[in-house]
Amino acid sequence: MINNQQMLNYVCQNAEMGRDGIMHVIKIAEDPAFRKALESQLSEYQQVYDAADDMLRKRGGEPDESNAVAKMMSYVTSSMKTLTDNSPSRIAEMMIQGSTMGITKIQKRINEYDGSDERVRDVANKLLKTEQANIDQMKKFL
Repeated sequence: MINNQQMLNYVCQNAEMGRDGIMHVIKIAEDPAFRKALESQLSEYQQVYDAADDMLRKRGGEPDESNAVAKMMSYVTSSMKTLTDNSPSRIAEMMIQGSTMGITKIQKRINEYDGSDERVRDVANKLLKTEQANIDQMKKFL
């Protein structure tokens, strides 16, 4: 079982990875509608991060630092994948893959959560719903 602090930390890290991934690919997104979709997703990830961060800090904690190696690997991988094809379709495919991994990981954590605080469960479920909405939104650009 994982506790409140562990769940909030995980939500922060997952939202941060999503946010960082979008910040990387948004720089190369040229299509205005696609760019707007990415900006919307960026805002959603930031809202989830801020909510989890606020709850964590009010409980006397602070988010763990993200894994710098994982961030660098993600950056390098997305750079290589978009080097020859930076079309909305290719970027959308990458975003869907990332959100699918995010759904799998956050659902696993929700299942492991001790459930002692409904607000913590709510922010975790908000991240889960955000990931699913992002997939649905990106499907239009495939």
